This record gives sequence, C-alpha cells and structure tokens, in this order.
Amino acid sequence: MRKPYITEIILTIICFVWLLFVATNVNVTLGNIYLQFAMGSLVLLIIGITIFNRKLSITWQKSPGGNLKAMLWGFGGWIILLITSVIVLKFISPAHANIGAVMGLMGATTPALATSKIANLLTFGVAIAFIETVLWARLLEFFADVFHIDISRKSVRRIFSALMVLIIILALVFVFFHLTAKGLVNTPALAIVFVMMTISLIMVAYFQEIRQAAYMHIFANTVASYLMLFATGILQI
Repeated sequence: MRKPYITEIILTIICFVWLLFVATNVNVTLGNIYLQFAMGSLVLLIIGITIFNRKLSITWQKSPGGNLKAMLWGFGGWIILLITSVIVLKFISPAHANIGAVMGLMGATTPALATSKIANLLTFGVAIAFIETVLWARLLEFFADVFHIDISRKSVRRIFSALMVLIIILALVFVFFHLTAKGLVNTPALAIVFVMMTISLIMVAYFQEIRQAAYMHIFANTVASYLMLFATGILQI
C-alpha cells in the first residue's frame, strides 16, 4: 500500500520541475522563490516523518476514495472565500465589497510572468497555488509538533484555541510574504490574501488533508488568472 505522503511528494516534484522551467526561462526571481518553497515543503515533510518520528497528522489524502468530493469541498471553500472577502472588505474598503472587485483583487496578486498566457495560467493557477498550500500546511504541522498543539476538528471549533492562534499567525506570515516578496501593497488585496490562507489552513486542520485546501486555492488562482489574462476589463478593481 502506498504511503500517505508519496502522492504529495510526487505532485511537489512535478511542480518543482515546472517551476525550474519558469526560473530558467521566464522569471528568475519568482521562479527561485517558489523552488525554495517546494524544497522547504519537502524538508518539513521529511522532518515530520523522521525527526519527530510520528505518524503525520496532515497528509495529502487521508480518507479513502477519489478526488471528486475533495474538489467539491474545494469549490465550496472558494465560494466561502468570495463571500467572506466581500464581508471583510465592507469594513476595510466598501468600494471593493462586491464579487467582481474581489476577483479583480485576486488577479492583482498574480502578475504576468511572460507573454505566454498559458504559461502564466499554469504557473499561478496550478503550480504556485499547490506549492503555497502544501508549504503552509507543512508549516502548520511543524509548529504544531514543536509546541504540542492539537490538530483536530475540536480545536478548529474552538475560536481561541492554540491551533486557531497558530493559523492566524501563519496567515499573517503569508500576507507578509505577499507584501515583501511580491511587492503587493494593495490593502484590500492583502486582506483577501489573509482570508484565503486562514480558510485554507482551517480546511487543512478540519480534514487533516491538504487536497481540499489545494483545490480551493487552485480554483481561486485559476479563475482570477484567467479573468485577468484573457478577459481584461471584465473586472471591477
């Protein structure tokens, strides 16, 4: 029987190869950043398996069955992301508190890498969405191991649990990355980045799987990238 982490390793390596192409032929800076992210997620996975010498709390897939149900959860998570973002923006930037503007702001986090729209779509819509989700899921488990934090549905349901505090901190780190490495200074867009990672990590902790959150991230990035690349002018930003 295949080990629960083998699929995650295979998918990460596939994304690594694509990002290596991006770093070599398209955008050296962003390509190298995400190559390091991919390597970091693999290192954290190995640490979880070896140094902590324990069964992983979080895997790519824990429950049996195909991916359709996980994809549906991912789609549902994307809908929740849109609705939550609109609600949050009503307090931060009322002018952007609508679905069209939210999608436009998501597109603002995916700058063009090259003249090839397909390359941009595959990079931001799939590879980067996958790598970001996996790395932050691995960071969640790593710090949960270090500080002996319980990753369970019970902890997710407790708003002020140590797990929820850790999730908020990691979501803020995700925002900081977009602020510094990506140069994103748009406050409404940064708010959406925070909401997205918070929902992603809650999904990871709730299901103790990465795939639902990864599919949500892929849905969000792919739709935003497609609208930005192929339907310029359709969004209200």
